[in-house]
Amino acid sequence: MASAAHLRAGALGITILALTLLPPSLTRAASTDALLISSIATGGSSASDEYVVIEAVGAGGTAIADYELVYTTASGTTTRRLVSLEGAAPLAAGARLVTANSLGSFSTGAFATWSEGLAATGGAVRLRLRATPTLIADAVAWGSATPSAGGFGAPAPAASATTAIERRRGVDLALINTQNNSVDFALVPLAPPISEASPSPSEEPQPLTPTEIRTTPLNSAATLRGVVSAAPGELAEERLYCVEDAATGVGVFVFAQSGDVDLVRGDVVTITGTVILRRQAITLVATTSAQVDGSAEPRAALAVVPPAPGPWAWEAWEGRVIQVAGTVSGAIKDLAGGSRSLTLRLRGGGELLVGVAPGALDEIPEGLLAPKRAVTVRGVLHQRAGAAGGGYRLWALSVAASPLPASTGGSTSVVGGQLPLELPPLVPQLEVGTPSIATPGGPQAWWAPQVSQTLDVRGGSLALAGLTGVGLVVLPSCEGAQAVPEGIRAGGRVDRAGRAPYPQPW
Repeated sequence: MASAAHLRAGALGITILALTLLPPSLTRAASTDALLISSIATGGSSASDEYVVIEAVGAGGTAIADYELVYTTASGTTTRRLVSLEGAAPLAAGARLVTANSLGSFSTGAFATWSEGLAATGGAVRLRLRATPTLIADAVAWGSATPSAGGFGAPAPAASATTAIERRRGVDLALINTQNNSVDFALVPLAPPISEASPSPSEEPQPLTPTEIRTTPLNSAATLRGVVSAAPGELAEERLYCVEDAATGVGVFVFAQSGDVDLVRGDVVTITGTVILRRQAITLVATTSAQVDGSAEPRAALAVVPPAPGPWAWEAWEGRVIQVAGTVSGAIKDLAGGSRSLTLRLRGGGELLVGVAPGALDEIPEGLLAPKRAVTVRGVLHQRAGAAGGGYRLWALSVAASPLPASTGGSTSVVGGQLPLELPPLVPQLEVGTPSIATPGGPQAWWAPQVSQTLDVRGGSLALAGLTGVGLVVLPSCEGAQAVPEGIRAGGRVDRAGRAPYPQPW
């Protein structure tokens, strides 16, 4: 009996000990204390290159002096205070407060520091009230942290020596807070923390080129200057456009303020905004309207040799105006907002999606988008939607037919060359009323389908795309009396005046 009692007592003691190691239930502090942890670094060039940034998301004047920042190991067994924020002034809306490891390179300018490190592989930090530790403003767990560590939802990804854990932002730049760390946070390139949300009004930020913007830390305020390479609406979204570096051709996307959509290609613009990762593409979300400082000739498109297949193979050309040639493959698909999508089959079997926004559709003959057409597409490369990257799509600024190359028996080049037109086995006949073209030497085997796909009549005007050696173009309506062959007259293919509707091609 004594032995059994000792066993029961021992089991009870172990249970009590286990309960004391688990964190108490976490409760959100009052909504008036609107504070969130916006970024965490767990090491860089040295293991001590650590910081935690706290940001005010309320209406302003958020009190932070009553809080402390604590760290819990991944298993949840050990919790220690990193810093007390006693004495900190209230944070204005959008203002940030930086805390850091005193032994690391980010300690300069930090409000408070600690000396014991954070585990890069996993752990959690909590911003809690000193007087009531169970009341917290925010909690973030990462890596191998268990639920006992005290984060919200599943842990965020663990950072490396070159990355930091950054809270995502919405299009309006507001911090995202779903109370699920794995959803709210993403890895970004490691950079020094920013203690202020934006430059003071008296400071004039130095304009950066698109090349410099692409190396600016995410969530940084910046001013961009460059040449509009794709106007609002040409990338399918009314407020999205692209600005290129006049010297290098490197481009960056801009998400305009509402109503700031009257820009055209070639405008030299200056815009201030915040650099974010939007749909996996570097984007400046504008906080000011674009200032047009003049105009410049956009750079010529860069002819591109398709890269080897891979999920990020086209990354080097993101935001750039490029030109590729290939053959339209499969049926055209409709996208949201009236845009259309087609697949361009490139040399060697590779493929690239091409998007055509409604504005561009008005300038491109419908026949050029038909399957098996050999075309050259000039446009801006953007990412497709998807949190993990959905691939790339070339948004077309122009589409031109690729002339048929001379038969040499060898392969053709995608760069500067064209792919041969793949013909169906049967040559379609032109219907009555279709405009006709006569070519020197008479009709060839490819003549009828080529004409039917490239001749476009709009409002009394005739457009030809990509045909060479055209000797005569005749519109459907012919002026003046014409001699009508008996075969045509007998078949009834004449107008009311007894004239042939057009010269017959056969």
